[in-house]
Amino acid sequence: MMKFKVLLFAPFLLLMSNCKTQSQTSTSDNIIKLGVNKKVTIPNSKTSLEFKEITEDSRCPANVTCVWEGIAIVNLKATSGNNTQDIQVGTRDFLPKEVTKSFNYAGYRFTVQEVKPYPGEKEESPSVTIKYEKEE
Repeated sequence: MMKFKVLLFAPFLLLMSNCKTQSQTSTSDNIIKLGVNKKVTIPNSKTSLEFKEITEDSRCPANVTCVWEGIAIVNLKATSGNNTQDIQVGTRDFLPKEVTKSFNYAGYRFTVQEVKPYPGEKEESPSVTIKYEKEE
C-alpha cells in the first residue's frame, strides 16, 4: 500500500518542480525569461546571463496617464567561459543615466523586452525578458 501512495505522489512532485523551473528561467525563439538570481545559458554556447535585481523602476503605473513613460533599470551578470561582466540595462535608452535597452556581449546582441512586475499591476515575482541575436 505504501508503494502505491509513493507512485501516485511522484508525478505530482515532478509536475510541481517543472512549473517552478519554467517560471523562473526559460529560453525559446531567442527569448530569455529570468527570475531574480536565476541564470540561463544561451543554447549551444558558453554564454549565460543572470538577473541580479531591479535597481530602479520609475515607469508610469498601469491605467495612469503620465507626462513621461519612466524606466525600469536592472542589473545583470553576463558570463562567457572565464569572463564575467556586470551590466546595467533598461526598458528604454536613457542617456542621462548612461543606460541603454540593448548591449553586446560575447558575440551576441541582447535587448530588454519586458521587466515585471509592472507598476500598478498584480504583484508577482520580479522577472526580465530579453531577446538575443548572434552578431554577424
